[in-house]
Amino acid sequence: MRVELLCTGDELVTGLTTDTNSPYLEARLFELGVKVGRVVLVGDVREDITRGLEEAASRADVVIVSGGLGPTADDFTAECAAAAAGVPLVEDAGTLRFLRERAEKRGRELTSNVARMALVPRGAEVVPNPVGAAPLFIVRLGGCRLFFLPGVPREYRALVDGVVVPRVREELERRPGRTWRAFRLLRTVGLPESVLDARVAPLARAHPRVVFGFRTHAPENQLKLMAEAPSQAEAEAALAAAEEASRAELGRSVYGADADTYPGVVARLLTQARATLAVAESCTGGLIASQLTAVPGASGFLMGSAVVYTERMKTAWAGVPPDMLERHGAVSRPVAVALAEGIRASCQTTYGLSVTGFAGPTGGTPEDPVGTVYCALAVDGGPTRCERFSLSGDRELIRLFAASHALELLREHLLTSASSP
Repeated sequence: MRVELLCTGDELVTGLTTDTNSPYLEARLFELGVKVGRVVLVGDVREDITRGLEEAASRADVVIVSGGLGPTADDFTAECAAAAAGVPLVEDAGTLRFLRERAEKRGRELTSNVARMALVPRGAEVVPNPVGAAPLFIVRLGGCRLFFLPGVPREYRALVDGVVVPRVREELERRPGRTWRAFRLLRTVGLPESVLDARVAPLARAHPRVVFGFRTHAPENQLKLMAEAPSQAEAEAALAAAEEASRAELGRSVYGADADTYPGVVARLLTQARATLAVAESCTGGLIASQLTAVPGASGFLMGSAVVYTERMKTAWAGVPPDMLERHGAVSRPVAVALAEGIRASCQTTYGLSVTGFAGPTGGTPEDPVGTVYCALAVDGGPTRCERFSLSGDRELIRLFAASHALELLREHLLTSASSP
């Protein structure tokens, strides 16, 4: 099956908005063993959108179109769909009724521009939007099915999961002589992409039924495994063998698979250990705490966090002695250790985690230039571990990797503790 994506909107082609919808759909389709053949961005020009629809339909079996279904003057994707299909726009009674009831519930009248969202190409299949106003509709051009979705990410993802992916799966299963596929995404930390590629290269040769792919999503690198076989059972078996070999080769660098998130895995390990954590952050400015509190139930393990950005607050909130700061500087091994131990003692937790460094673009010293980060982990009843890292990139990237390195100290310790007798 050949699938293409067409995304509309001036905001996408001018750089004002990043297309986050396409990567989401690409990942969901890849789970079915479908690789998207082409992604096209088109500005708000009627002729360009219509031509883009016609060209995509001439190449693909399925085209997923996003954007331009709202109530504003630059929302005319439905018009372009009708033009490409050679049919007029008609009013969908069910959608119009829904829009009117929606407006009444909000104490408003249905305005003419909002009512435009009920116009669809004649003959289109209309599917209600469970989380928004504009519906999804499906149009056939020759042998191609085109799915038209709103561009709002929350609505787009709900319709992708509820309508597009199930329809694609059904069509795949109906196709005679299809190749069956099985998919796994292994998530790694601490391995550069080039190192990851080199280490699994021999495995790719040993597992010819499995396609090995790579994706960087800082601060992690991902290994994509897709097995192909004449039957689902054979594909699953080939995938299992390749995954086992990959995990054996990569060891603890693999932190999770598929939908796992790094903070979620750390949270799970803390919960399983019935351990608690406090964090003192300087250069990361609360990034670690933000990542952990995004996990539901974080209050069960995260007792507190302090953004100790100045020397005064390092002393006030984490108990770092002023003479230590004067002698060694805020970015130093002794201060990182004192931060971790101080915040752990202050919050009376199992672990204390700290990070301090020079995120740039200014600052640094000859001994510790910009990009130097110290991370420390204090353990109740155990020694404190501190590591120095030399990071590169802009300020945002240095902060992101600093948070990741700090959490990795904690993950490694939790894994070692869990495996100890």
